[in-house]
Amino acid sequence: MYLPKVYDPSARAYRVRYAIATILRDRIANEGAFNACFEMDDAEEVVCTILRRGLKNAKLRTALQRSHLINFTQWLVPRPEFSEAYYSTGLIRPRRRVPGARAKTVPGTSIKETR
Repeated sequence: MYLPKVYDPSARAYRVRYAIATILRDRIANEGAFNACFEMDDAEEVVCTILRRGLKNAKLRTALQRSHLINFTQWLVPRPEFSEAYYSTGLIRPRRRVPGARAKTVPGTSIKETR
């Protein structure tokens, strides 16, 4: 499937919508088109727009955190204004312990690991 609008340099809004839709589905229909969203000259603006929308949209925020299509940490590290917003408001939640899981001490250390 060829998506000519994704490759149009003036269609940033379309690339943002296409990338968000793909991240929400967590499935790539056209890998080349998805990658093009982040390889054009305005890649920084596309990522910032997606992160900004994630602050307002809980469903998108959850999809960003769980998506295997993007590396969410790599998106946040160079953009401290967003990482502060995601971390300070508790929008990024630490992984919860599985009920019934036992903590086990690693031999020779005082570190506990959860299974």
